[in-house]
Amino acid sequence: MFRDDEDFAALLGLMKQWCAEHDVVVNHYCLMTNHIHFLMYAKSVKNISKLMHVVQRCYHHYYRKKHKWSGHLFQGRFKSLAIHSDEYLLECGRYIERNPVRAKMVGDAGDWDWSSYGVYAKGREDSLTQHSVGYMGLASTEDVRQEMWRKYVAEERAYEKLVERELLKA
Repeated sequence: MFRDDEDFAALLGLMKQWCAEHDVVVNHYCLMTNHIHFLMYAKSVKNISKLMHVVQRCYHHYYRKKHKWSGHLFQGRFKSLAIHSDEYLLECGRYIERNPVRAKMVGDAGDWDWSSYGVYAKGREDSLTQHSVGYMGLASTEDVRQEMWRKYVAEERAYEKLVERELLKA
């Protein structure tokens, strides 16, 4: 899906361009080389569907033109799961931002440029990402929230080790 930094930036630019028009807020994201993750909030699932349709269509057009590509770029429809608690919201954000670590592309989530991790863990400015309510509830100051987020994301879970071990068997 992405061959260079310009491709990553193009998709993020499209998200920034179209989120406001579709009344969608991005809380977390991670762009991997072969797939993407976005944790978004909207009053209607239809808004997210419309947003993803236009962003995927525009990015496909961009990619096809730049790389002289023909055929499909995205496989199937995007997946959409509802989040009903702050705890699950935090865990989903963590899961998304740990993706490059789990894929062994980097040793630390902060080493991957194409995720919202820098926004939460380091206070990086990003006009696409809006802090989630779960993150805001971690502490009363930004410094403490950032430190808590860094520790939370760095923590390896037992289930991650089990999944990795099972995948290696396959």
